[in-house]
Parts: sequence; structure tokens; C-alpha cells
Amino acid sequence: MMFRPPVVQADVVVVGAGLAGLTAAAELQARGRRPLVVEAGDRVGGRTAGHLVAGQLLDLGGAYTGVLHSEVRALADRLGIGLQPTEAPGSALFDLRGRLTRADSGHAAYSALAVGDLLELLEELSADVDPAAPGAHPNAAELDRLTVADWADQRITHPDARLFTDLLVGEMLATDTTELSLLHLLFYLRSGGGAHYLTAFSGGAQQDRFAGGAHALCERLAASLAEPPRLRTPVMRIRTHLRERLLVQGPGIAAECAQAVIAVPPGPAARIVIGPAGVGPDASRPSRSRSSGCAIKVHVVYDRPFWADAGLSGWVTADGGPVRYVTDDSAGRHGLGVLVAFLTGSCAAAYAAQPPATRRADVLSSLSRWFGAAADRPLEYVETDWRSQPFVEGCYAAVPPCGWWAETGPMAFIGRPADERIRWAGTERSPAFYGHLEGAVRSGLHAARSLLDNHRGHR
Repeated sequence: MMFRPPVVQADVVVVGAGLAGLTAAAELQARGRRPLVVEAGDRVGGRTAGHLVAGQLLDLGGAYTGVLHSEVRALADRLGIGLQPTEAPGSALFDLRGRLTRADSGHAAYSALAVGDLLELLEELSADVDPAAPGAHPNAAELDRLTVADWADQRITHPDARLFTDLLVGEMLATDTTELSLLHLLFYLRSGGGAHYLTAFSGGAQQDRFAGGAHALCERLAASLAEPPRLRTPVMRIRTHLRERLLVQGPGIAAECAQAVIAVPPGPAARIVIGPAGVGPDASRPSRSRSSGCAIKVHVVYDRPFWADAGLSGWVTADGGPVRYVTDDSAGRHGLGVLVAFLTGSCAAAYAAQPPATRRADVLSSLSRWFGAAADRPLEYVETDWRSQPFVEGCYAAVPPCGWWAETGPMAFIGRPADERIRWAGTERSPAFYGHLEGAVRSGLHAARSLLDNHRGHR
């Protein structure tokens, strides 16, 4: 006989215990509602996670915040979580076209003028994109059919600007220019505060990280709820046939509720069937799904930041594989040296296909080229492939296929499913700071407040 969990009664069910879902739940609770949070995974945090090394918590997922990220910084302040500046003294390295160049060497690694012109061109093009409705751009269909690679081939003539087009897309969206529409890139830039802000550390989107890890935001939000999140509780269906109630169902859950928030990434969300009994997937959602960015984050930990002895910051930009970007995460680590290597797009996919020993050897070989033989002897090597996380399926955020915004995107973006008792949340549902922790918090607040307004209207 098939086990059927008893039906429980709930006020609001929040599906997903990531930052967006927990923000929504905390806001609902603060306004007098009684949220029940259910999470398919075995922990809270979503695309944030921590790992303890030598008494230091490393951010395996989302980590950074900048001066424009007002909501997540206010949340951290309310929760008593401090900020740690990420700025590292020293010179950056550029490993481009087979030549290794120090930023302070007096030799230009690339044409700053050409790259500056590229950024200005992108800023100019993105200024006409409404982040709340990218598909409403008068040339949306054309911009959305055109890949960034094809656009760059047509418009970018300087080889350094062409190279940095690829590097910027990989760094910001964890995908390749051949897989990304120009409209989505322009939307992302407009949503996130512009190319200069998005790529900067000091004064930019990576200026600070959260002391104790970004996942501490989720852990403290979860601890603040009257009813702890129910883990290992996937949701498969939300039935809407009841006149006044929804029925949220999964292998370990059957909950009747007045309203619901779906706060999981687009891939898992697309598999939740919404509608009356016997009805297939929710017709209000797009027929063309969004895939997630392909990002692997590697922490390489040393007993001290030895690269500083040579006047290096620990930051690297490279055009070869597998590692394209390295940052120093040693600040505030009580003397521990931490390098964070990012592998994105097709480089990450090729890397993930290799055996673990080969992957480690490849990364350490790159670090040794940049920082010397001492880089080959870490205390710990921690690799996080977000594509392999079953309830996440990729980072940093969803990347729509070409044509998605112009054809179907507005129907699933920031709005609501066909049933007015349900709201979406998640960083992909925010028109501001899409793909960032700030976007997740804003979407959770928006979903909660929208449901509260709807609830008051019904009452």
C-alpha cells in the first residue's frame, strides 16, 4: 500500500528554503501570518553553502555584496551579521594570449581604451532596456535572437575588446557568448547596476562578503521562524481545485493552505505541476525552460597568503583553461591564505568531465604558474560543482535560451502563476539584481508583500 502523509493545515506554504524563500517566510511571519517552509534538500541555504576549514567558514556558493545591495545588507544588519571587505593589496595578474603580465609591471596586458569603449557601448545599449520588462524593448525580438558572440563578431573590431566580451560574460553569467542572447546580457547589466559596478570589487558588487558566510543569513532566518523548515520534503504538485484552499503535495507532504510561495530555481520549479487534479504543468509558465549558468567554485587553502610576499593581490584573469578567474579570499581569515578559482561555461563542463585527480592537478598547475611552486602544496582543496546539486542544477543563475525573453519570458518573470493565491520568488524573479543575493531578498519581500495585499483584499 502506498504511504499517504496525513493532510496538515497551514496558513502559507513556502516551497524552498533558500534566501528568497526564507526572506518571504520571515516577512510573512513578521506581518502576522504562519508560514510553513518545505525544502527538498537536506539543508537550508539554496545556492549559499558553507564549509569549515581551520576554523574559517568558506562560501561555497553566493558570497558577495556591494554598496547598491540595500536589502540584503539591511537584512544582514538586522540579523547581526557583519561585513568583511574583500579588497586585497597588491598587483593583479593577467594571463592573456600566452603572456603573463603584472598590472604594475609598466607593460599593458590589454588595450584599456578598447575595453573601456566596449563597456561604454554595453552601457549605452542597456540603457534602453527596462529591467522589469525586457521583452517590451522595441527591438526585443532581434536582440533576443542574436547571440552575444554573433553581435561581437559584427560590432567589435579590436581583438582585446572581443576577448574581454568573452571574459566578462563568463565572469558575470557563468556561460559562453555563443549561448547567450544579447538582450539577456543587456537586461543583466541594467538589472545589476551596470558593467562597471558588476565587475568591480572596491565600490562594486564584490566589495564585501558576509562575516561567517552568506549561508548564515539563511540559517538565522530559519532559526527565527516559529516552525522550523521541513527538510527532505520535495513538492511535486500544487492543486488549485479547492475553492478556498490550495493542496501542496509531495512524497512527504500534504498541506492545505490559503496561499503559497514557490521559491526554487527555474529548473526545479518547472517540474512542479500547478492546477486542478488531472491537469499537467501550469500553462502560465513558459514552454521554453531556462538553463542555469555553469559554474564550479574551487577554494584552495594555504597556511598563509604567500603570494603577498611577491606583491601580488591573488587576483588573476586568464583566457586559457580551465581556470579563468581567481580572487583572494584571505581577508579576515586570521592569517590563513585562501584563493578562490572560478571555472565557468564550457571550461567548467570540460573540467567536470575529468577524474577528480586530474581536475585538482589542472587547477594547481595553473596556480603554480601564477604564484610559484608553493601553490602546489595547499592545506585543503574544496571543489563545488553547482550543476551537480540536484535541487539547484547550476549557478550563478538561470540563463535563458535565445528568444526566451521576446517569446515567453514576461509570462514567468516577477509576476504570478495563473492562480492569484501563488507567487514566485527567487533571484531570477527579481527585475533588480538578477542572479545576486540582493535579487533573492528583493524577490522574497515582493512575493510576501504581494500575498499580504491579496489576503487583505479577500478579507
